[in-house]
Amino acid sequence: MKHYSHLLFAIFSAFTLLLYTHPLLAQRAQPNIILFISDDQSQMDVRCYGNPDIKTPFMDQLASEGMRFTSAYAATPMCAPSRSNMFTGLYPFRNGSQMNHFAVQPGTKMLPDYLKKLGYRVVIAGKIDVYPQPDFEHIGDYFGKYFPVSNRNDPKQVTTQFIRENFKSKAEQPICLIVSTWLPHVPWVKNEIYDPSKLSMPDYLVDTKATRQALAAYYQSISAADQMLGEVMQALDETGQQDNTAFMFFSDQGPQFPSAKWTTYRQGLNIPFIVRWPDQIKKGSVSDALISLTDLTPTLIDLAGGEALTHLDGSSFKEVLLGNQQEHRDYAFAETSVEPHYWYNYTPSRSIITKEGMHYIKNYFPGLRFITHIDKVEQDHFYFDSWVEKAKKDQNAKRLLHRYSYRPPEELYDMNHDKWEMNNLAQQASYARELQDLQQVLGKELLRQGETEAMILQGSLPTFFDRSYQVAQHISVSDQSFDKTKWNPDTLFISAYVEGMDQDGILCDYFGQFHLFTHDRKIGIRLKDGQRYESQPLSETEGHLLLRLSQEGALSLQYNNKEILSTQLKQDYTKIQPGYISCGLIRDKILTEEQANVFGGKIHNLRVSINTMSRKPMPNQ
Repeated sequence: MKHYSHLLFAIFSAFTLLLYTHPLLAQRAQPNIILFISDDQSQMDVRCYGNPDIKTPFMDQLASEGMRFTSAYAATPMCAPSRSNMFTGLYPFRNGSQMNHFAVQPGTKMLPDYLKKLGYRVVIAGKIDVYPQPDFEHIGDYFGKYFPVSNRNDPKQVTTQFIRENFKSKAEQPICLIVSTWLPHVPWVKNEIYDPSKLSMPDYLVDTKATRQALAAYYQSISAADQMLGEVMQALDETGQQDNTAFMFFSDQGPQFPSAKWTTYRQGLNIPFIVRWPDQIKKGSVSDALISLTDLTPTLIDLAGGEALTHLDGSSFKEVLLGNQQEHRDYAFAETSVEPHYWYNYTPSRSIITKEGMHYIKNYFPGLRFITHIDKVEQDHFYFDSWVEKAKKDQNAKRLLHRYSYRPPEELYDMNHDKWEMNNLAQQASYARELQDLQQVLGKELLRQGETEAMILQGSLPTFFDRSYQVAQHISVSDQSFDKTKWNPDTLFISAYVEGMDQDGILCDYFGQFHLFTHDRKIGIRLKDGQRYESQPLSETEGHLLLRLSQEGALSLQYNNKEILSTQLKQDYTKIQPGYISCGLIRDKILTEEQANVFGGKIHNLRVSINTMSRKPMPNQ
């Protein structure tokens, strides 16, 4: 018996030794996950992806220690929509964040909701740019702010300190840490290491002195992001947890140059994507598998041991990481709706990228000039005027300027032979079959998502009239869509016809100043400071609604031509504030009271009128 006990002890000791010395057995079932996200960086602007001018030693090191994806794409080339996509696993139309700075639909689950249920601590350092903010534990918010630029590399070392302290005190709980810097987003940092005159100018940019200076500053900002990445890698390696950590580096979309960010051209969508996971991923491996940022959340759920979620648009590429699969997607979908800032620039496009390298783009307003920040409002390294000036005499500059400013109805590119997408094949007879096939793929994909061409043509914008604008149900419109000098009421009118007053929900949210709601068959208004006023219960479940509110605070609420609520407010709530005007929902916040975020009935012709109404809303009108 004594001999038997000694034998068991010896076997147990040997197994324990094996467990802690053999790397595969020592792996926790749930790995730690670290994501390092750069901001506005093309795949073509990393040295290990073939750019000889850029200095990115740590990005290159990560690639040498893990897997480098060549066909990784964002689903949209704008910051907030791209991050909303990656953290929901849903395409922009389905999650709701199609235009820049727009919030996702109420109740949409995001990455922290999934990983926390699997036992993870989910932390984000720096920039979030998703609305309403996911349930992250947020650290380093000071370098997640747009200004000052000097904070963007986390000079206080909040992130690296967190890594060292977490793995020292809480190593037993798996963690998902997202390190999100603004680098290399504009304004770019001051160039110190690049000679603009010696840079190889990408074919999609007009070669001017001003453009070269801008490109050098962009490269300097990438090198700053690379240095920050190196610090995070070193902090992890010092903890000894690198073997049990899946470490990912990628960007959200391409750089803020013409025909890159904001567009569905390759330069706006094709991103670097590198993953290191020692003993799981082959060192120095390269994958041509087509992946999308839409696949990020499903992949992280899979790494964490969760079940696949069939309602998401993305799917896990874990088996590609482990070398068990060579392919992932047949095609990737991407879109842009641009953004509503100031110039009412709505020039949407939808696109399909195939695993074979064909790229189809459908432009819905080909006759409109394409305008973005780049044209006039950049805060530093402004180079666009030099393009306009050179285009007066230089044919190539004229061609590139036109390529940025105007789009044909359809575009088709073979990226295997035309990486800068300069040769549009859509009108060539020899590509008629490929064009037709991709038209059908796009049509089926839009049908699957539930987005119609009519919806695309309308977009998330109000319909403007002389002294009023109309917002469709389930649409939210950003304050940045309005010229606030014109839409600056002394008296505000909001009118609509509403069916389903017996259902609880939000009728209208006015830029966070107040929202109209239904509750227990009553109509009420809740102010931004929490004050709440309600009518008496209503007997009629449908009818015309009219709010009148003066800048002095005189409030009157009518229903079917009868005043149901009247009070004097203490301040001006009529002015447009940063946020949204929404019809039938609240987009950028989660309500903590019993109210529903979304109204279940129907709202017809919700119209905001400024200072005067051409006519009062009357029944049957």
